[in-house]
Amino acid sequence: MALWLKNQIQNHAYSVQGSSLLVIKSMFTMRKIILLGFVSFCFLGSIWAQPANGNTPAALIKSGDEQIEKGQYYNALEQYEKSYKEVKDKDVAVKIARTHFLLRDYGKSATKFAQVLARDKANKYIEERFLYGKALKMNAQYTEAAAEFNNYIANGTNMELKAQAEIELKGIELLGTMKENVAIVVKNAGNQVNNPESQSSPSLDSEGKLYFGSLDAKETKENGGVHFSKLYSSIYTEGKGWSKAEEMPELINREGYHTSNVSFSKDGNMMFFTRTLSEGGHMDESKIFASTKTASDWSPALEVTGVNGEFMARHPVEGDLFGNRVLFFSSNIPGGKGGFDIYYANKMSETEYSAPINAGSINTAADELTPYYVDGKLYFSSEGWPGIGGLDIFVSNWNGSEWSVPTNMGLPYNSCTDDIYYKIAADGEKGFLVSNRADPESKSLKGKTCCDDIYSVTKRKLVIELNAFAKDDKNKSLKGIVAQLVELNVGTDGNIQTKSNQEGNQVSYSLSKDKAYKIVVSKDGYFPAEIQLNTVGITQDQVLNRDFVLKMMPPESDVEIITINEPIRLSNIYYNYDDDKILSDAEKDLNAILELMVKYPEMVIELGSHTDSRGDDDYNQKLSLRRANSARRWLINKGIDSKRIQAKGYGETVILNNCSNGEDCTDDEHRFNRRTEFKILEGPTSIEVRKEVLNKKGKASKK
Repeated sequence: MALWLKNQIQNHAYSVQGSSLLVIKSMFTMRKIILLGFVSFCFLGSIWAQPANGNTPAALIKSGDEQIEKGQYYNALEQYEKSYKEVKDKDVAVKIARTHFLLRDYGKSATKFAQVLARDKANKYIEERFLYGKALKMNAQYTEAAAEFNNYIANGTNMELKAQAEIELKGIELLGTMKENVAIVVKNAGNQVNNPESQSSPSLDSEGKLYFGSLDAKETKENGGVHFSKLYSSIYTEGKGWSKAEEMPELINREGYHTSNVSFSKDGNMMFFTRTLSEGGHMDESKIFASTKTASDWSPALEVTGVNGEFMARHPVEGDLFGNRVLFFSSNIPGGKGGFDIYYANKMSETEYSAPINAGSINTAADELTPYYVDGKLYFSSEGWPGIGGLDIFVSNWNGSEWSVPTNMGLPYNSCTDDIYYKIAADGEKGFLVSNRADPESKSLKGKTCCDDIYSVTKRKLVIELNAFAKDDKNKSLKGIVAQLVELNVGTDGNIQTKSNQEGNQVSYSLSKDKAYKIVVSKDGYFPAEIQLNTVGITQDQVLNRDFVLKMMPPESDVEIITINEPIRLSNIYYNYDDDKILSDAEKDLNAILELMVKYPEMVIELGSHTDSRGDDDYNQKLSLRRANSARRWLINKGIDSKRIQAKGYGETVILNNCSNGEDCTDDEHRFNRRTEFKILEGPTSIEVRKEVLNKKGKASKK
């Protein structure tokens, strides 16, 4: 398997001319290895970062291909980007896009694919359309993703990829009908458990101690800088949270192996886990082991017989079938339905099981991973059933003889990214999952979605659910809406939760008791609708359904409706390179802001300033803050209370075009990023702004 995979990567996966289902399968195999905790995301500045035969574009590409082969994806990306800077070759741009996808930076992957595919009138890169659609989907750009999947179905050449594109489209359609389960809270487990790299396989023992796998972030000379996944444990204390994770002893964490995928038997006396050999990100061996609970700790691990062989065995967990104790696990045993399937084996003795049996109808041609069984329900993650992201969590019921058709667990269990390792207690009150979803509480090492964190899953004690439905004045449902839930504190607006639904007309929120709220629903081309409500006196679970009727703006309308917390890019507040002085053209827009501040005297705004990508990051951050303060001072000098204006510098963190680091752009293109924006923080929920004040593209990208 390992040799086959390496050959496919070398001969096909990074050759543009070799793009096919084989490419996609090879890439997804590498991505699964990454997301399941066997590859460190640290950028290792090693000798491999330099091409062996010089710094010519060809040598850089060759070096990048070699780094892919060794599993050094960040090093590969560096080599490809250096080459692309020299030659602007589209084939290299595709390599960059694919590498970003491997590194799970779906936004950058989609952007790079777009640069190539937008100009690909001859469909030279038609096979890349599928991966481009996948990157868009996993970046929550569902409308654009659907267009790419449809494009591939119409023009692609591989029937298996076309079939998979159909499944992806069904997942997007499913999202339009999906109602978020607001009774469930999915919350980051915190930095005592999660570190900036990837975590995996959270599992509680019989005493409530949490065990999980995590990459060891410490590099040592002894292991040459290689990072290994190890098992850790943590104890939860009410009011204090999880304790600092402690590494398990060497009897469990064997040197030179990735140790992960931990679970416990029903009686709590047996711990299952896997040990994996991996070279350069390619799995060479993965076997299931077991350890028995002792008076003080855990016994030395024994290899489980019957379920290991010349294949990869992962994600062991006990369950019941046909009245027998069985071990579920995922494996790529030859003869399965494709990729990794879920198998089970009957328990013969403590560490001895029968030959593996394919679980059957729940498996697909794609991957099924991380099974978990409780009370007749099998939870697992899959890319082969219609989902809203990459790997979604599904559940199937056992009726005594067969499995039901798997059901997507929906929001908030699933996201636009990967959601795996779902485990829930028998009472359904608490559980865990692992995800690389973009989360402000996540400390991912490289980008927002590179690395997996553990999340707790709990049920709310009191469920007050608000369902907001958007309709026009003819009672027709309006899709593509944005809703904002504003918590009303005394005299000011409080926390804001923004949600959107591009495929449907409903957005759901969970409300807290004894609170007052304002809800605003908006859609481009319509005047927003707003209501207020409160939950005072509600003591039992309750569902509140509210219709929001949006009236269409007249075609000749000369105003744009701007809602709270929405950044607005103005036409003329730009700056010269390396300067913070207000240019004369900017006074027109500053006067427009001044008029709005006078018209809406309760409004508090943020002035956010941005730089282009040239120069040092830290310097650009400071420069952007100086620019924001320049605009703020201008308004204060015109009589606006300083408390109503907050200045913020974003540096080069939000680039509006393709002129990021390393891109060759004109000064006019760079100038587009040297701008100041404003957004409403407090006061009116929405305001009217004359369209002439906005630039040709209108609203800024929402961030």
